Amino acid sequence: PPMALHTPLSLLQLFLLCFLFVCSSNPFFFAKSQSLPADVDLLLHKIKPTLQGNTENLLLSSWNITTPLCQWRGLKWVFANGTSLDCEGLSSPQWSNLSLVKDSSLHLLSIQLPSANLSGSIPRELGQLSALQTLYLGVNSLSQGVPLELGYSSSLTDVDLGHNLLSGPLSPSIWNLCDRLVSLRLHGNSLSGSLPEPALPNSTCGNLRVLDLGD
Repeated sequence: PPMALHTPLSLLQLFLLCFLFVCSSNPFFFAKSQSLPADVDLLLHKIKPTLQGNTENLLLSSWNITTPLCQWRGLKWVFANGTSLDCEGLSSPQWSNLSLVKDSSLHLLSIQLPSANLSGSIPRELGQLSALQTLYLGVNSLSQGVPLELGYSSSLTDVDLGHNLLSGPLSPSIWNLCDRLVSLRLHGNSLSGSLPEPALPNSTCGNLRVLDLGD
């Protein structure tokens, strides 16, 4: 019988085969191609670039999907059932767990980056972090204003934005946090105008213990 003819692989086909082989052996390729949990996605694509501005930041460089979540600097996490993610040092079983970055039951509980050489601005997307309770960004070089979206956070209790380069008026929406707010520190900035009236007339600040707006 006549011998079957075989068409040689083109260079493009060979390249594609090699590319697929390399990617299939690299777990991070699939991590990048899959959708990320909402909080992680916001951190990487909105919050991180806004905080660091035009200057690459050493601490924020740890926020990437090739680094275990427990090693992302300045952050604390909580599971949807209220259990905190144990990231206390090298002895924690989660310290080197790379799969946590894809765990949709994890939510950001705290951002603590005082004196971190941040030179960008305050991200408006912080208001979308549903479990965020603590925001400490004091003693940096963050500029522009306090975004009104911060007042739409559903869980914030402690906010420290003191000693930055913030300017402009404070939005009345900040008092949307009033029912939960324990401390609000905005001292050492260049905010203008008088203290706004609450956007919601029935807002109460029964839990507020610290309000520092001075120079």
